[in-house]
Formats: sequence, structure tokens, C-alpha cells
Amino acid sequence: MHKSTLSGIVVALALLAAVAGAAEANMRLSPKAVREEVRAVVQGQLAALRVGDFATAYGFAAAGIRERFDEEVFAAMIRRGYPALLSAKEAELGMVHDHAGEFAEVTVSVRDRQKHAVTYRYRLVHEAEGWRITGVTLEPRPSRGDI
Repeated sequence: MHKSTLSGIVVALALLAAVAGAAEANMRLSPKAVREEVRAVVQGQLAALRVGDFATAYGFAAAGIRERFDEEVFAAMIRRGYPALLSAKEAELGMVHDHAGEFAEVTVSVRDRQKHAVTYRYRLVHEAEGWRITGVTLEPRPSRGDI
């Protein structure tokens, strides 16, 4: 894959995350039905990634992602940018927040190969077929203080 293609992917994902993030200020703790639906989508994609089933993982992506990237580019993006999601044996999902049932987000914590906690923020959008993932961003590690 060319560097320009990979750069374009990163920029497009950042733009998609910004659109979903625009509603972040108005996010609220999601009702039970939304929490369950969002968690099922994220857990479904994580389960597919654990076994290297990129086709199934790709199916959880929002229409905007699928329009911009084919499955091969999606798989390469995951391998390069999100390796901890591929090797995670378990994932801990945080609280689900949404904005008017249109956008939602949830944090997902996994352990990488070195057993370090890695936290991602999943952003989702509600489409005709249900909740779909619009973007995943790495959350910064908390400061460890003066060492």
C-alpha cells in the first residue's frame, strides 16, 4: 500500500470521528436498549478480529467507511493501526453514551502482547440496519506522574 493511500485513510477516519465527535458535548448515558445494541456490535467486531475474520469485522463498519475503503484496505488498516485488538483475549467495555439515538461511543480496554492496558474509543452511528462503527481512536495513556 502506498504512503499516500495510508495517509488518505488516516485523514478520512479522522474526519469521520470528528463528525461523530461533534455531538459528544451532548452525549448522555444511553438507555438499556441502546447500551445492549452498541455493546453487541462492538463485541461482534472484536470477536471477529480475534480470529482474523476481517470480512465479518468489516460488516460492522458504517456505510461511510465501507464506501471509502474496501475490505482489503480495512484489514491492512486494522493490522497496522490496531494490533492490540487482534491479539486481545478479553475486552472490557465502558459505559455507553449516545446523542439522541444517532451517535454513540464507548471505551474499550484490552491488553496488548506485553500485557499493557490499551484503551480505544469506539464511535458508532445509527443507520437503517442498526448501529455501525464509524471510527476507533486510541485513547492517550494517563500520566504516570513524576517517576
